[in-house]
Amino acid sequence: MTRAIAYDLAKLTYNTTVMDRDQSALDRLIEFLGKDNIRTHLADASSLNTCRKLFIGKSLIIGAAGYKYNYELTRLAVECGANWVDLGGNNDVVTQQFTLDEEAKSAEVAVIPDCGLAPGIVNVIAGDMANRLDQIDELHFRVGGLPQKPKPPLFYGFVFSPDGLANEYYEPSRIIVDGEVKEVPSLTGWERVHTGPPYGALEAFHTSGGSSTMIETFVGKVKSLDYKTLRYPGHLGKVKLLLDMGLFDDSEIEISDNKRVVPRSLFGALLERFGWIREDVVILKAWAIGQRGDKRIRIDYSLFDEYDPATDLTAMARTTGFSAAVIAYMIINRTISASGVLRQEVSVPTDYYFIEMEKRGLLINVSESERFN
Repeated sequence: MTRAIAYDLAKLTYNTTVMDRDQSALDRLIEFLGKDNIRTHLADASSLNTCRKLFIGKSLIIGAAGYKYNYELTRLAVECGANWVDLGGNNDVVTQQFTLDEEAKSAEVAVIPDCGLAPGIVNVIAGDMANRLDQIDELHFRVGGLPQKPKPPLFYGFVFSPDGLANEYYEPSRIIVDGEVKEVPSLTGWERVHTGPPYGALEAFHTSGGSSTMIETFVGKVKSLDYKTLRYPGHLGKVKLLLDMGLFDDSEIEISDNKRVVPRSLFGALLERFGWIREDVVILKAWAIGQRGDKRIRIDYSLFDEYDPATDLTAMARTTGFSAAVIAYMIINRTISASGVLRQEVSVPTDYYFIEMEKRGLLINVSESERFN
C-alpha cells in the first residue's frame, strides 16, 4: 500500500518522506521510485519519540503501518499540527480517533480515518448516493480483493495484512436493519453475487470494518445498510471451520509444557505459506435504493481493477493506496478545508474524488434505473 501511496505522491512532486522499520523495504522503494523523488527514514512506528521528530514540520501524515498504531500516531500528528489520513480497518480504533475531534479542531487540522478501499472508496460512494437521492432506503456494498487464478485449499491469496484479514473475519459486523444498528457475526449472511465475466458468480458474507463510519452517519436515515466481502465459491465454509476451531482468537493459550501461542498469530504465519500474490483483482459492486421526487430510483456503482504490470502495483495496492493519496491531496490543496475528525461520506466532494480516481485508472461506473415496486 505504501508503494502505491508514495508512487502517487511522487508523481505529484510532493516533498515526501517514507518511514519504515525494514531497510530492505525502503531500499526497494528507492529502486522503484528513484532517489530524487522521495526520502526514506528507518524507524519503527511504535517509537513515538522518533515519530515526533519526523512529524514536526510536516503538513500531512499518512498512516499505513497497521491499524493498531493509528490512535497514538493520530494523537501525535494532531499535537504536531499535521493533518492525518490512514488506511484504518478497525472500528474500535476509529472510535478512539473520534475522541480527538476537539483537539484536531483547535489545531486546525483534518483527521480522516479509513481512507482505503473498504472502508474508504465505499464511504465516498455512500456520500455520492446521498447526494443523488432525496431519501435513501437501502445501501449495499460488496467488495473483494482476489487472486486472478485461485488455488486450493482456500481459493485466496494475500493482498494485504494477514492480521487485518483475521480482524475482518473475527470481529462482528455492524449493519442497519429496519432502521436500527445491529451487530451480526462475521462469516454469516451468505449470498451469491453475479459479477459477470470473467469472474462470474462469487459468494458474499458479512465481515467487520468495511462500513466504518457509515453506520453512525446513516442510522435513523435508512432502513438497511450492509457490507459484505466477496470471495470465490467454497472459501467461506473453509474459513468458518478455522474460526470455529479458534484459530482467529487473539488471546494466548497454553499448548504444552508451559509453551504459549496466540492462535491468530499462528494462523497468520501458516497462511503466509500460501504466499502473497501479485496478479490480483479488485471487484466492487454497490447499490442504493431510494426516492427522488416522486420516483423510486436504484443507483448502481461498480469498480473493477487488476494488477498493473507496468508499475508492478497490485489492484489492492492501487485501490487502497490511490484512494488515500487522493484524500491527502484534497486536504493539502484545501478541497477539503474542514478541521476535526471527519467522515468521508459527509466531507469528501464526490465529483472531484471520482475525477481524481479516474485519472489514476480507477473508473467508478454509475448507472441509474427507475423502479416500479
